[in-house]
Amino acid sequence: MSRRNQAERDLGWLVSALALAAGIATRFWHLGEASLFTDEAYTFAIASLPIPALLQTLATADYHPPLFYLATHVLLAVEHLPLWDYRYASAPFGLVTILATWAVARKLAGSVAAAVSALAVALSPALITFDRIFRMYAVLVALATVSWWLLVLAQSATGARRAWLWGGYAAVSVALAYTHYLGLLVLACQAVYVVVHWTSARPALFAYLLTALAYLPWLGKMREQLALGGLALGRPGFDAGLAASVRGGFIPGLPDALFARPWALWVPLALVCAIAVAGGWIGRRTILPYWLGVLVLGVILSVALGRNLAYFPRYLLVDIPPVAIAFGAIVAQLAAAGARIPALAAATACVALLGVASTNVLVDPYYQFPDWYAVNATLRAGERPSDAVVLDAAYEYLVVRNYSGFRGRTILSFMNPSDFAPILQWIAANPQRRIWYVQAQNAYWDPQLRIAASLANRPVVLRRRFPRQAPENEVTVVLFGPAPARRP
Repeated sequence: MSRRNQAERDLGWLVSALALAAGIATRFWHLGEASLFTDEAYTFAIASLPIPALLQTLATADYHPPLFYLATHVLLAVEHLPLWDYRYASAPFGLVTILATWAVARKLAGSVAAAVSALAVALSPALITFDRIFRMYAVLVALATVSWWLLVLAQSATGARRAWLWGGYAAVSVALAYTHYLGLLVLACQAVYVVVHWTSARPALFAYLLTALAYLPWLGKMREQLALGGLALGRPGFDAGLAASVRGGFIPGLPDALFARPWALWVPLALVCAIAVAGGWIGRRTILPYWLGVLVLGVILSVALGRNLAYFPRYLLVDIPPVAIAFGAIVAQLAAAGARIPALAAATACVALLGVASTNVLVDPYYQFPDWYAVNATLRAGERPSDAVVLDAAYEYLVVRNYSGFRGRTILSFMNPSDFAPILQWIAANPQRRIWYVQAQNAYWDPQLRIAASLANRPVVLRRRFPRQAPENEVTVVLFGPAPARRP
């Protein structure tokens, strides 16, 4: 091995170690201090039910397979912890993603590509955000990345090791499919790769048959879910909605000023496409083009079926590792061709960009999920014993129901059309009660602001807005005073 190659290899190991250290720091720093996210509270509420009720509730009120909820059910029974501490059970999956990304990239494109890819995944602001909450997304991304790694290893293995690797791939495939329905897209793209490389990869057929058999008990409830779930807010298309999703999925946390001009929203999408095409071409004889195809398949199916498989940023998390590997392959190719300065410049720019974004999502509330502790403090500062509270989503109630500013109060919440009439009647029947109106994600539950409109005749005693970069994470608290007395 030449001195130059040895130096590159040593540098690759050093950067890989830094990537793992960065992953540990970003996933576990002050992990238990944030208030529960509404999706976390919902997970715990469902998982605490008896298993038959849990499964039935998932079928009628949720859009995910049951594995994560069943695992949470067991975890709640075994470990009685403050709910935010369960994040320590899911956050390590983020480190698995970093290591698996490094392992795949090293096998496909060498140590330089592995180091760059691992560092990009470690600093990914979207992965950091979702690895730090107790939800299935950290598990989904880790399982998906590990499944590609096992597929590569099993394909080239021999003897007993080959059998063990194919068995591991089968087990991960079943777990992946039962963790999130996006796992089925991953398996579909892997199946295409297997067909193309049938001679060496045909044992993967066993994994797909096992997954299909394992899904049989769940098919009935899956059909109930799919009748209502997966809908987009508007019919998906190749439009600004996709561009906004890519921005939120790949580089949330960058200052809004960078996207002030309309065309700027399309820059992240253009960069991701350019990286995917260039990296996919470099790795065209490997799994990489098929892995990158998960994003393409998600967009195509969203448009064709009118279902949301790529138009929420969290649905793109599974696509971050292959894009990171594609970028690592580009950097490695530049370095191998003697263009070390452009390679270093590209890697440095990536680290700087992701470093700014990841720092923001870690320390600046504007880039984070809602702070329900701050909302509670707002109520405590101006509350009276007779005050009532209106929440514009029942999910919020699962978070705040035991907070001191909410506990023991009349709390009205709504999510379905049938909820509106009773709340409007209660407001009309209690004109002298002060009402705290907590608005969050009204675009989902009350886009016309019907409840807020029913309070518009009352004086506003207090208004506080908690702005966030993502509109769905913004919360506004308004204290409405008693309604004016009607003139005789």
